[in-house]
Amino acid sequence: MVWKASAGSMTGASPAIAEGIVSDTAIATPQGWRPAASLMPGDEVLTFDNGVRPLVGSAFHTLLPDGAGHWPMCVPPWALDNRDEVLLLPEQKVLIEADVAEELFGEAFVLVPAQALQGWRGIDRARPPQGKAAVVLCFDEPQIIYASRGVLLSCPGEGLASPDWHDPGHQSCTLSQARHLIACIMAEEAGAALLKARQHASGTLAP
Repeated sequence: MVWKASAGSMTGASPAIAEGIVSDTAIATPQGWRPAASLMPGDEVLTFDNGVRPLVGSAFHTLLPDGAGHWPMCVPPWALDNRDEVLLLPEQKVLIEADVAEELFGEAFVLVPAQALQGWRGIDRARPPQGKAAVVLCFDEPQIIYASRGVLLSCPGEGLASPDWHDPGHQSCTLSQARHLIACIMAEEAGAALLKARQHASGTLAP
């Protein structure tokens, strides 16, 4: 399976894994929530667009604690409608919904690399625990799956070698596009919070 890696992986050094699902992340299945590491080919998973779909492949990789540029993003509980703290690898694509996304890209649901979320709702980089692993879950075609209740993660289809393997049904943002989108969302949320505070102060908003 093709996996994003540093140049060191071509010289025998350990690759720097930048995309995939951290092994203990809870994934929605018809039987309930299961750790990503426990899912194997043939297991069924709930998808965002296409109901229940079976996995056709999986592969594991150990995360490297060195190199802050490759550290995962730590998502606090409920920041992305997640019930527990979640680690997202920096280039893992996350599906988010926002009105401003529809204004910018013509659709409300867009895929963004997790590293673009840094600074939003307390999301920041975190050193991965020693021995932590990541898994790639592969379907017969690209899918979006549920993690830790409400986080929506992109998973590849069988054509992993293609640079465009992400779900063709959703806009996939570049890092610069995603950062602009998140900045716009943050500005909207700050404006809404300020308006609410002013309404409280003036007595026009019920407590």
